[in-house]
Amino acid sequence: MGKDPKADIADKLAQLRLSFRGKAEGELDQLSEVASRITGGGQEQRLLREDVMSAYQLLHRLAGSAGTFGYAALGAEARRLEQRLKPLVEKYPLHDDASPGVPSEEIPQVIDTLAQARQLRSLLDETSVPATRRTNDPERLNDQYSLTASDVHVVLCGLSEGSQVFLEYALSNHGFSISHQEVSTLSFSGTPGVTLVVTSEDVLSKVSAALDTKAGNEDILKPPLICIGSRDDFKTRYTLAESGADALITEPVDATILADNIERLVTERSRTVSGKILILDDDEDLAGHYQAVLEGAGFVVRAISNPETVLSELSEFSPDIMLLDVRMGAYSGPTVAKLVRFDPEWVSLPIIYLSSEQDKQVQLEAMAKGADEFLTKPVSDSYLVRAAQIRCYRARQLNELLIRDSLTGLLKHSFIKHEVDKEHARCRRQSRSSVVAMLDLDHFKKVNDQHGHRVGDIVIKALANLLRQRLRSTDMIGRYGGEEFAVVLPECTVQEGQSVLAQVCKTFSDLSFHNDGVSLSVTLSVGIAALGSFESGSDALNAADQALYERKKAGRNGVTIFQQG
Repeated sequence: MGKDPKADIADKLAQLRLSFRGKAEGELDQLSEVASRITGGGQEQRLLREDVMSAYQLLHRLAGSAGTFGYAALGAEARRLEQRLKPLVEKYPLHDDASPGVPSEEIPQVIDTLAQARQLRSLLDETSVPATRRTNDPERLNDQYSLTASDVHVVLCGLSEGSQVFLEYALSNHGFSISHQEVSTLSFSGTPGVTLVVTSEDVLSKVSAALDTKAGNEDILKPPLICIGSRDDFKTRYTLAESGADALITEPVDATILADNIERLVTERSRTVSGKILILDDDEDLAGHYQAVLEGAGFVVRAISNPETVLSELSEFSPDIMLLDVRMGAYSGPTVAKLVRFDPEWVSLPIIYLSSEQDKQVQLEAMAKGADEFLTKPVSDSYLVRAAQIRCYRARQLNELLIRDSLTGLLKHSFIKHEVDKEHARCRRQSRSSVVAMLDLDHFKKVNDQHGHRVGDIVIKALANLLRQRLRSTDMIGRYGGEEFAVVLPECTVQEGQSVLAQVCKTFSDLSFHNDGVSLSVTLSVGIAALGSFESGSDALNAADQALYERKKAGRNGVTIFQQG
């Protein structure tokens, strides 16, 4: 059997900590030598300035990294001493030939500071691993956020018997798993996938309190809570939101609108989890620690220490976000961020500075040169993971605004066509069977004309949600235009595709939509074609469209396979 990934990460972190300690011992010995030279007298003023700079840089590194490896007292004391030297370093820089030496009146402070620095060695024996790392390790934290919409479980709690029966039937048609529980025995731990709770406004506070207690006791994420209510105004919404509701559905309940809210909450919950992160930090131990922690939380991470390779790494790795140290030897992090922005491809790349710099004005000036956020070292593991999740989620959101349809969340026309072409190329290259399908809502103009575009939008979103629920995560779904959809089913025969999409047609025709007391149902027509049987993806799409036309002529509400003439 292979080694447990979590144990492997723990081993890496332990090795990095030992490496840090070894380097810190050497640096503190070096700092002690600097202090001895300065406090011994007789040295030249020019040398003194170089020694002050060397001491400052060593203290700066320890201030930023010691806490991450469990040496909180060492890091705090190094930061205090660093801040004492910082004004002198800024006032008398090495490259300023006009002031070759540090004035004699400044020397006593330097001597006193470095005399205190000689005592830092003893703090290496005072280990204090932050409590946040013991109680909220990155693997456990990521368990709370790595959710998918592939298995959605809806708990009905505190509803009337009639509402339970109706919602269990209606939501089952949308592909959700349903159960009903009492407030006193409410449980959701151990349920695979995503759990949501639907309750009434009468017991909302009790249900929310029970969920808070259970989530707190088991250190897991509280499930989203949807409330069924009788009114929809500001005061009602405020009261429900204050009581813990994440969404409100007014009576009489439209199951399609409820399913759309469930889909939205599931999507929001499942998109906070992962991404690709590039780390640029010249402290290899610290970069290695960040990499191990983030990989343990589900990210794909690449760590580099040489700023000169950043452009080639960006091009090859194509990260969602970049973590960037502010000071890297002769190189400035803000300058690196600025040159990265020269390339239009990386103008929108989120860049997060990692630095022990605490001066807010300096942080703002650094961010003005091309970054989006400033994390002050030392950064706890759980805080780093959560910050990365939030930034990656936002980056993905911005990307999806470009590629996804705003109403349905499905791929836009040009992007689903691109996926068709990509899968067609795979079929030709690997001699595998895949299917492309065109779907169209029957008599949809009548729906808009008789019930309005609001109801039409609800019908379109219902089909999008149903396709996401019933198809595989590897299948690609796009809104081709209006009420027409395109679907790519990789590694699937036309017979298998016909079976799956026929079931989608059946389930969709069973859905009931409501408008001003009037119920209606809508059917779906589908045409499918084998991708690999055509010279191009566009030819396969045209064939599926012809099959769809044949389905319409044959009476709609079903699936037709394209037949070569």
